[in-house]
Formats: sequence, structure tokens, C-alpha cells
Amino acid sequence: MTMDATQMPLWRLMDGAWAVTYSAPMSTVGSYLVSGATVSITHAKGISGRAGAVHASQDPEYLGVVDYNDGKRKDCFIRKPDGSIYGQHMVDGKRVCDFKAQKPLQALPREVLKWLQSLDLSYSVRNAKRDFTNGFLVAEIFSRYYPNDISMHTFENGLKVACRNDNWEQLFRFFKKRDLPIGRMDFDPVNHNIVGAAQNLLVKIFTILTRRPVPVFEVQELPLEEMTQGSRKDADANDQTQAPPESPHSHDMPHEQSAEQDAYRVFEAARQNRPVERSAPRAVEERADAVPLDIAEVKARTLTKNVAQLRAQQHQANAQKSRVATSMSGRKSSAGTEGGPSTPALGYIGATKPAIDVMRPIVTAVLQENERVMKSLDPRKDVVASFMELARTLVPESMCVQVFDGLSSQASQLADTMVKSPAEFYRVWTLYCSALVEFSESSPVFESVVHLFKRLGVLMGEVDPVLTQQLMIDVGLPSLAPLLIDSAGKREPFCELIYTYTQPQGLSRLGVLRALKEAIDKLPVYIACLSYFVPLELQAELLDENMIKHYMYYALVALQSPQPKIRVAGLAILVSVTSSSEEHAPQNVLSLLTSFTELVHDSWWEVQAQLILLTAQLLAHLAGPQGSPEDAAAADQLLGVISHLFGSPATSKIVLQVGLCALVKILRHYPVLLPHYVAVLLRQNVGLRQRLLHGVAKADDGSVPPPRRLAYVMGTSSRLYEECCVCDWWPAVEVARTLALQAEASRLDNFEPEHLEVLTACLPEPAVDLGEEWLTVFEKVKSYVFVALIDPDLHLAAREVVRRFWLCRPQNTALKAIEASKKTLLQTLRVNYSDTGHTRVQEAELLELLREMRDAGGAISAMLQSVVDQFREAHNTEFQRSRLDTLFE
Repeated sequence: MTMDATQMPLWRLMDGAWAVTYSAPMSTVGSYLVSGATVSITHAKGISGRAGAVHASQDPEYLGVVDYNDGKRKDCFIRKPDGSIYGQHMVDGKRVCDFKAQKPLQALPREVLKWLQSLDLSYSVRNAKRDFTNGFLVAEIFSRYYPNDISMHTFENGLKVACRNDNWEQLFRFFKKRDLPIGRMDFDPVNHNIVGAAQNLLVKIFTILTRRPVPVFEVQELPLEEMTQGSRKDADANDQTQAPPESPHSHDMPHEQSAEQDAYRVFEAARQNRPVERSAPRAVEERADAVPLDIAEVKARTLTKNVAQLRAQQHQANAQKSRVATSMSGRKSSAGTEGGPSTPALGYIGATKPAIDVMRPIVTAVLQENERVMKSLDPRKDVVASFMELARTLVPESMCVQVFDGLSSQASQLADTMVKSPAEFYRVWTLYCSALVEFSESSPVFESVVHLFKRLGVLMGEVDPVLTQQLMIDVGLPSLAPLLIDSAGKREPFCELIYTYTQPQGLSRLGVLRALKEAIDKLPVYIACLSYFVPLELQAELLDENMIKHYMYYALVALQSPQPKIRVAGLAILVSVTSSSEEHAPQNVLSLLTSFTELVHDSWWEVQAQLILLTAQLLAHLAGPQGSPEDAAAADQLLGVISHLFGSPATSKIVLQVGLCALVKILRHYPVLLPHYVAVLLRQNVGLRQRLLHGVAKADDGSVPPPRRLAYVMGTSSRLYEECCVCDWWPAVEVARTLALQAEASRLDNFEPEHLEVLTACLPEPAVDLGEEWLTVFEKVKSYVFVALIDPDLHLAAREVVRRFWLCRPQNTALKAIEASKKTLLQTLRVNYSDTGHTRVQEAELLELLREMRDAGGAISAMLQSVVDQFREAHNTEFQRSRLDTLFE
């Protein structure tokens, strides 16, 4: 017999492909392929194709269980109102991480459908499950974005198993080649016609190719209990609503309420004037075999001491405990904190409010703005704890940020409490540390939580730096270490967070680094963290000889690592050490010259980028007064590294972009770099080159904004690189002269747009005088500039260059430039008005420039009059075709 929808157990999952996400430390994604009570479980890592089962949970805390059938792993879940599930991944009965799973999509989102229609595919999509089974349409979609990588004649639009497998294998090789995050676990369910698999894959492809999220709106499903209650309400429509009777002991309750009662009052405040319906009473049968309960009678004890005596006795007991042990900072210790660390602590808070009392009104004031959140709070728990349970799933991000910003504004009170009672720090840290795990590094909630902890570290360090550092070692590092291992994108903010709790002395920093190394227990991860700690040491000016030796040792270890990301970290450490103010730091790095120059042949792009940064730093150090022969030999080796990377056609555009920003500051000292530099700048993509030439607009006060820090690769694997406006740093005249010499050497017929972009960027502002050296540059480029004047694509840029030279200051330079332009301008007019059939700029635009120069008067007007007269006499046929006679009517 078939089961009715209202009778289906709540633990049953809809058939189809469920998208599953696991949090740290698993930090993976996967899928459930559900078919009745059986499920095929696939993870991005660790487990692939595990056959499992779905059944009801024996634990009342959960609704159902996805059993991996290996005797160890289980996913215990609870259903949400929208039909999705969430819960915990268990291993040997212990909670390992949280997970959530979205039910299969039954239809494509509207945004995806509109996008598919815009691609003009060979046939329209009517049934996603059927149309995308063989992968042909998927290949056609990617051919629109990667026409050079996908050839549609190699794909067959058939339904045979061999045909489908061949199509998907070709696509899989393409995904790996382009490093697209689509694996077998994504397309195998599509190939096997699993419900919802095609929709999930198309949503993922849409997000990858368009870089836009997909808003998915799902119908809210009413839980079974509410549906059954609704049917009972219809049956018992004549029942009357009654208010709960007042407890006879309500007037005897004490005035001091517990934290749970406070939360309950807030919870009930959101439910004022809401009717409470009573369900129909059910009869309770008496069991014959029930064991009678013997409940002892309550006996009241008489209070022989008053409240003042009890408080004095408690104070005396606490004072005796505090004399037993002292902390490192000289404060009393309370080692008996339940569940807390063995950290120096003061057991008696005194007049200071507990941290939870400071936080509760801040959290409550923000949450009361959202009635839905208030109704979802657990009345059995404190408001703050209940908020943290709902922060990831129910509370909007903006509201979470508002809560943590409000806590940061009251950080001074919290810090005062934590210094006086370190147990309070343990409670606050464990309460909010879950947000560091659940939210991604790009989330504003994650940033606000990190800011709160950093603010607390600064304020606590001002009062008791020794205690603050010890709290980080005892409480913070054990919980941050797993995150540093699993979440590469969070390492930089976590390293900054750790150092806000560390004393600003070299030995203290080394102690924290030693404790961190023991907590992580993975050398590659520790080296990666060191690469983020070094810039912080630089800012604090704490890189002394001992610290440099520590960092140099691990940098040398990293350079020998087979992992490219660790080699990148080692080079990043050396880059920071080289820029240190320590006198012997650059020389120490130069002693490793043979170790890192060999990395010039490394194929990993970020190794090459960090190598260029390090080379530029060392060349800047060697650019001083005449050094020793050893320094000259080292400079030659470093210049060879630049020459190899800039001269190789295989070097990534990103590496070249990093090199252009790093080397621009040393071009004055090493003019030998100019030819390579200009050639690379001209070869860059238009977008990358324009970012370097135009930069960021200056502030209203004229100050130069800080350089941009960009991640050139999406994801958490790339570091941030500074990108500056090269025009603010380069020797403009030398760059322009090199550009002209290269144009002559390559015998260019005309300038391309990139040549004029670079030349225009080299020219100073109109208010700045042009020196005599610019006349030699103009003499070499004038023929290219005047030819560009009659080119429709280059006219505007060439017009700016002509205007800049003819109207420049001082007047003597302008007169020489005007005189040097006569012959070239006459030849340009002849070419423009000759009947050659080539596309020319519209005459109105050319006449507009000539009229502007004529109106400037003086030598320019006289020169134009002379050139027009010569053109009339020497090339009268071409002159008759023009309207140049209107210039001097």
C-alpha cells in the first residue's frame, strides 16, 4: 500500500540528488543520491561512492540518520521548514563537524533559464533531467565561453551509454585542464538520470561562468506535527481557547532571576497577546506492571544565618583560595574553573559584572528588531547562547554584524571583566569561536567577530599583557590551530588576531610562535603562518637578530619543500626580512642567493611572482654607492633572474603584472631593465596595463591613496599583491625614449594604441615644464604621432600628445617643437587628402584640432598658415579636396 504524503515519516528524504556541505575540519562538499531508504554518499575527499541507508533516529535530539554502513560514520539530521536538513557528522559516536543538505531542485531557477536562452543553444531546454543526460548541451554551453578548447564536432548528441560516457569524459578532461571545480560527483548523477542532479549542475555552471549567485526560492513545507494539529483544529473547532492558569507560587518567587529566566522573559515578550490553543486531551492508560514511586516529603530547613553573614563567609573562602596560587602576572589563580583552562585567574569578580550580563542587553536590543528571530530563541537558554545557535542559519548577516559591532563598542567593559576573571575570557572565547568556524573569510560576520576579538586583545594587553598572552596560549591557540590547518584563507586574519594578544617583545613573540608550532604540529602549515607573521613583526619593528634567524631557518626549509605553496611562503618570508630595517638582514638573505635563484625555472606562477618581489628588494638594497665585487656579482645574478622571467613567453601575465609594480622603483638605478620593462608593459592586456598607467585618483587633499592589494586568483590559495600606478615612480623621460628607440629598431609603420597609451602616461601634467630632453623624444616619435592623427582609432590619443608639445612650457621648448613639426605636418596632410582608399579620420575632427591650435595664436598660428600655404602650392589637387581654406578666411 502506498503511503500518503501526510503519513510519510519526517525522516524520509525526497528521492534525488541532495547537495551536501560539511564544515571544518572536514571542509568538503558532497552529495546524497537518495532512492527510497537507500542512499549513495559521495564526498569531495575522503569517501567516494559509499552505499548507505536512511532511517529514523533513536536519539530524540535528531529526526533521522544517514548511515554510512561502515560501523563508524553517521550523519544525524533535523529537517528545516523548507524541506532541507542540517545536523552533525558523527564518527564513532562523537561529533566531528556540522553539515547541511539542500533537497533536489525540481525546476531550473528563472535566472538560469534566461541565461540558457541567451546562449542560443542548438535546441531549447524543456526537460533538464532528459536534455542534459548525454552532456552534449553542457559541452555547447562551455563552447560559448571557451571556443578554442571545445570542438563540438567531437561530441555526439546520442543516448547510448557509450556516447554519454565519451561526452562526459571529454568534458572531464576539459574541466581539469581549465581547473574548473566540476568533478565526477557533479556529473555522474546527471549521466544516470538522478532527480535534481541536472538542475544542481546547471546552477553550479551558471555560478562559475557568470560569477553571479543564483537566488533559489523554495516552497515552505509544513512540518507533520503542524499538519496533524491543523486537522485536529478543524475537527475540534468548537473548543474554546483558555489562558494558562496562574501558578499559586508565582508571588513567592525571589527577585533575583537566573540567566535562563531572563531569556524566557525576553522570549515571552515577543509573544504578548498571542492566543494559545489547547489540543484535545488524550486519555492515559494505567499500566499494571508500573513500579510505584516513593517520593519523599519536602522538609524545610531553617536559616540560621542572615544574608550578610553568608556573603562574608563566601568572601573569606574565596580569599583563602586566592592565596594558594598566584599567576604569572602576580594575580590570584582560580584553577577550579569548570571546563576551563589551567590559566592564571582571579576567582572573585567583586563589583565587576560577568561578561554575560554585559553582552545580554546588547544582543537583546538588536534581536528585538526582528520578530521572527525573537520567536525562534530557545527560552531554556540565555539570549546570547541561543543567538549563537541561530546565527548561521536564521539570523540575517546584517543583524549578526550589528550584534558584534555593538559588543566591540563595549569591549572595554568585557576586557575589564576578563582581566579580573580569566574564566570569563574562556566563556566568551568558546561562545563566539564557533562563528570563526562557520562563516567564511569573506563574510562580514567573520570580519566583525575577528575585530571583536582583536579589540579585546588590545584592551586586555594594555592592562595585563602577561596574562593576555597566556590566555591566548592556553585558550586561543588550541581552538585556532585546527582552523589554521584546514582554512588557508583564514590564516592571515588569525595570525593578526594572535599577535594582538602577544607582548611586543622579541622573546615573547618567539614563545608564542613556539606554542603555535606545538599546537599545529604540521610544519608546512606553521611555515605558511610564519609568512603572515613576518609583516606584523616589520610593522612593530621587532625583527631583531634572533627573530631573523628563526624566520630565515624556516624560510630555507620551505625553499626545499616539494609543495609549491610552501615554497611561496618561504620566499614571502625572505621578501619581508629583506625589507627590514635591521642592518644585516639583506646580507643574510643574499647568502641564500644560490638557493632561491634556482627557482627561476619553477613552473608555479606564485613562486615566480614572489621571486620577482624578492629580486626587486635585493636589487634596491644593492643600488647604493659602489659596493664590493661580491655585491656586483650578486646584482648580475639577480638581473639575470629578471631577464629570464621577463623574456620567457611562458611567463604568466599575472607574474609580469607583479614584476612591473615591483621593478618600477629601481628603474632609475638599473637602466638596463628599461627595454625589458617597456616591452612587457606593451604586451600586457589592456585592462592590466590601464590599471598600472592610470591608478587610483588622488584624495581631495592631494594625498596619494595606499596601493591596492589584490588576489589575482580566485579562492584562498593566492596571496594579496600590491598594485601601484607606475607613472608615479618611473623615470618618465627614459621610458619614453626607450619606447621611441624600440619603435625605430622594430621599424614600425605606425603606433598601436598601447604605444600611445604609454607615451601619454609618460608626459607630465600641463602645469609642469618640459625640459630640453623631451625634444629628443619628440623628434623620434613625431612621425608616428602625426600618422596617428589621421587614424580614426588613434586620433584622440595623438591629438593629446600634439597639444601637450605645442602648448607646453617653457615657450622656448614649445617653439622648437612647433618648428620641428612643419615638414611632418605637411606630409601628413598630403597623405590624408590623397586618394589612396585607406580609412581616414573625419575631416571635421582634424579641422577642429587645427582651429584650436590656430586660436592659440603666436608661433602656432604662423606655422599653420605657412604649412597650409605650402600645401596649396605643392599639392594643389589634394588641397582642392580639402576645406583647409576655411582655416584662415
